[in-house]
Amino acid sequence: MMEGNSDPYSHHSQEQDDLLNNVDLDKIGIVFRKSIFWLCLIFIVTCSSAYLYVRYTKPLFESESTLKLDIQNEASIIGINNPLENPSIAGLSGEIELLKSDLFFDHVVKAINYDVSYYYYGQILTEERYRNSPFIVSYKLKNTSFFDRPFDIEIIDEKSFVLSYEYDGVSFNDPYQFGSEIQNELFNLLIEKTSAFSNSNGVGRYYFTVNSNAALNNYFRENIIVEPLNFNAKTIRISLRDHNKFKARAFVTAIDTIYLAYTKEHKNKAIEQKIDFLNTQLEETNLRLESYEDYFENFTITHRTTSLENDLGVAISRLEALDTQYVELKTSLSHLELIIGQIKARQPMIIGPLSISSLPNSLAESLTEYNDLRSERETKLASYNENTFVIQQIDQRLGSVENEVKRLFDEYKNILEDQIETVDSRRAILESSFVQLPSMGTEFRKNRRFYNLQDETYLQLVKSKSELEIARAGTVTNFIVLSPASDPAAPVEPQKLLIYGLGLVAGLVFAVFFILIRYLLHNKINGIKEIERLVKAPILGSIPQHNGSETMVTRLVIDQNPKSGISEALRAVRTNMEFLIPNVTKRVISITSTISGEGKTFISVNLGAILALSNKKVVIVDLDMRKPKVHLTFGDDIGDCGVSTILIGKNSIANCVRDTEIKGLSYITSGPTPPNPSELLLGNEFNTFLADLKKKFDVVILDTPPVGLVTDGVLAMQKSDLSIYVFRADYSHKSFVNSLNNLVNTNQFKNLSVLINSVKYSKTYGYGHGYGYGSGYYDDQETKNGKLFKIPKSLSLNK
Repeated sequence: MMEGNSDPYSHHSQEQDDLLNNVDLDKIGIVFRKSIFWLCLIFIVTCSSAYLYVRYTKPLFESESTLKLDIQNEASIIGINNPLENPSIAGLSGEIELLKSDLFFDHVVKAINYDVSYYYYGQILTEERYRNSPFIVSYKLKNTSFFDRPFDIEIIDEKSFVLSYEYDGVSFNDPYQFGSEIQNELFNLLIEKTSAFSNSNGVGRYYFTVNSNAALNNYFRENIIVEPLNFNAKTIRISLRDHNKFKARAFVTAIDTIYLAYTKEHKNKAIEQKIDFLNTQLEETNLRLESYEDYFENFTITHRTTSLENDLGVAISRLEALDTQYVELKTSLSHLELIIGQIKARQPMIIGPLSISSLPNSLAESLTEYNDLRSERETKLASYNENTFVIQQIDQRLGSVENEVKRLFDEYKNILEDQIETVDSRRAILESSFVQLPSMGTEFRKNRRFYNLQDETYLQLVKSKSELEIARAGTVTNFIVLSPASDPAAPVEPQKLLIYGLGLVAGLVFAVFFILIRYLLHNKINGIKEIERLVKAPILGSIPQHNGSETMVTRLVIDQNPKSGISEALRAVRTNMEFLIPNVTKRVISITSTISGEGKTFISVNLGAILALSNKKVVIVDLDMRKPKVHLTFGDDIGDCGVSTILIGKNSIANCVRDTEIKGLSYITSGPTPPNPSELLLGNEFNTFLADLKKKFDVVILDTPPVGLVTDGVLAMQKSDLSIYVFRADYSHKSFVNSLNNLVNTNQFKNLSVLINSVKYSKTYGYGHGYGYGSGYYDDQETKNGKLFKIPKSLSLNK
């Protein structure tokens, strides 16, 4: 049973192993080495960005305080609990919402006196001047649109400045003096210097804004943080962030103070309501007491007594006195009327001294003067006529005094009549009091009882009010400031170490992504492992990279360095060839590639030299009749004799074979470029040509044209005992493998092998030599973006 079931863990492990095997570490190393400059640039950019961010980001400071709340639930006090509700959480949540409410922010805004904000323009950043501004602004805005809008001020010197602002799309820039009021139809401003003004802290560019309540509420709403610290301990944390650390601390302190005052006021609310009720009751009781006091006062004033038992005798005595006064007043009135009659009749006045003394002083004096003038006139008439000036002057004075006496007598008469009327009314009251005295006594005693009751009530209310006022004065909130507003020493943002660390991490991440992207976009073959994974043909070997210049012409190198890494690699290739074609004594080897520059000519020449050194007669045939290079390897010219002239029967092999300095190694150039290279290779002459070469040489190496550009190489590969397909590391595109696989699938090549050229090794058996390559092949036809010609299936020789 267990053998029949597949192991999912084993399958997953196998997938991971396949994934790891697909990762080409050599390719990653190559991409990394090629990307060192860009990686350094990435780290420089990210670290510089982190530095610039820290340098030019306004520091943000945070001040915080801790409060402990003693919240009591009235329901829990009387034993009513909700099992689904945590009182601590509910209470803290309510207080937190209160601290974050607009209602509370309104109290804070009214208390902090922050209606104008002052800022200084720096070279890059602006700085708020909280409580250290070199000037202060008093304002009256007639247009509410100027709230929360900046007014620019450029201080020229210690006396003058330029005020700039915009209104209705128009800019205003006007000079003013400190201390002079600015008045227009939009606003009134008074800008004065403060004690913080100096030459070093004054001259410059500033701006200020007049803050609206809505803007300040929004500021607190966005910057204040209220959060619980410990539900069981009932502690909360209040913090506020701002770019000015003094402002942040001052605002947190204000919030704590206002919150404690607010809670104290809320706690005293019940006491205040009781005191208000007592005040109302005291006012009402006081009014009732005043009414009773007015009653007693009026009673006393009216009846002139508070003992009604003695009022009867007193009333009789008063009536007798009133009667006597009445008689005297009547007598005085009669005398007065007699005098008035004598005056009106202009008769000599007959009044005794006693009567004159009873008159008021002013009236007595006027009357005496009148009598004197009357007597003087009578005396003067004895000597003068009535029409004389003396008598007329006396008459004039007498008339004036007479009028005055009449006036005074009329007033005095009115007084006497009023007094007589008053005596009459008092007599009437006293006479009626005999009947009212019993009922007034009863009412008086009743009001006295009510008065005493209200007086006791009033004293009790005053006592209760005093107790409540003492309780209010001694009220202490249950909320305690455990930690007052902190003085932020370092900004919370930007955090330098964190930003620098993020810069390094970002550089590392970008570098990894850069390497990954270049790895994924790297479409060139870089080593033998990659070839083994991509091709379907056997791998013949790999040739290490040469340290020489890339612009050098393809040349023979093993004669100069017979023990170099390249020489050893070619010897290994020679050995591997023995395993691929073991029983063939006369061999035809074709060497091709996809495009020019992959090193097929270099491989042909140096492989031929290695074979010749093993006592083989080797001939290298340059079949690339469009752009031959074999002759350049040996420093020779192409000549008039070569493959093209042999195939058309113009020359023989013996005439065209050229020997080299290496014993046993010969070569035949391509000859003059024919108009039809492919047709020459299709004829029987080419078969005869190869047969003749096999008779004279042990190994025939055909340096064919690139199969990715022309089809001549495919024709030569069909005639070969072994075909070697050359790829150049870090030069040949991965798409070139499609050309190779197409050859294998379409033309059914069984003798095709692959050779990797110019492989970069850090160590190759201790050898550090290599080789170089010539320029491009068919430069007018080769593309550099990796696009190649594929061998069309119509050219397959197996059809």
